Amino acid sequence: MRLWPNLLPTLLLLAVPEATGAARTTALPPSGAVAGWSLQREPRRFTPANLYEYIDGAADLFLAYGFSELAAGEYAKAGGESGTITVDIYDMGSPLHAFGVFVSERPAGPKALAGIMQTYSSDGLSAFWKGRYYVKVSAVEAGDNSAAEALAAATGKRLPGSAELPAEFKRLPAKGRVRGTERYVRKDALGHRLLTDVISADYRVGSAVASLHLADLATPRQAQQAWQKLRAFESQAGEGLAAVNRLGSASFAVRDSSYGDLVASHQGRFLVIAASEKAGRKQVVALAKGTLAGLQAKRRQPR
Repeated sequence: MRLWPNLLPTLLLLAVPEATGAARTTALPPSGAVAGWSLQREPRRFTPANLYEYIDGAADLFLAYGFSELAAGEYAKAGGESGTITVDIYDMGSPLHAFGVFVSERPAGPKALAGIMQTYSSDGLSAFWKGRYYVKVSAVEAGDNSAAEALAAATGKRLPGSAELPAEFKRLPAKGRVRGTERYVRKDALGHRLLTDVISADYRVGSAVASLHLADLATPRQAQQAWQKLRAFESQAGEGLAAVNRLGSASFAVRDSSYGDLVASHQGRFLVIAASEKAGRKQVVALAKGTLAGLQAKRRQPR
């Protein structure tokens, strides 16, 4: 569900100690960090218990991605004639969860903010993620996009952590990956309740594009059960279901009505799904095979 059109003008930022999870400080830019703009009052804080009071209608998305705490601030110019700019900093508990929310709310074709990785700016709203934090800055009331982008940049400099892709994406092959297509879905990936904690990306395979999805199901038994349920579904909904030999612990290929040629395999606690409307079954099997080989190689690496 896209929540971008319903974003409320707010500024939130929270830094939380790694050991205790208790708020230790805010990273909101001080008054004057952007010329002419001042913090109007003490930042407000919200927890999972009362987040709906701040973003009613949007809170469920953040809670689903592990939201921990939020600090909200509001900026205005002297006299208040220019309206307000708000900055929201959400502590999502982990870089992967912060990235997942960022991707869920990112609109199509946004403007990237200079100097900040993994950002967007569109229609008076700017957002980015860094480490375990997801930040949104709104200038909808103020109509001053340049000031909003400057506040976003100032906030990013004050936040700890990295804007590099979360470490989990190292499990996906680097070769052929289409940059910027990485995604993370915590629940109900590909429309299936059984698929949780799924990282995905698109890949160039020959002259076509395929999607690759890797679900971390916590245990080998859970991965096997999810694979069996997916196979049972595709045996009814898909066409031409057939076993694929020598691919993971067990694999099948099928023609799916929504995703085209699809192959699904499980190995250890992971379930791998590769699919493409145009690439053909041979190509998606090869993509899944390369992914599983990479997972095996990482397991053999010394710690």
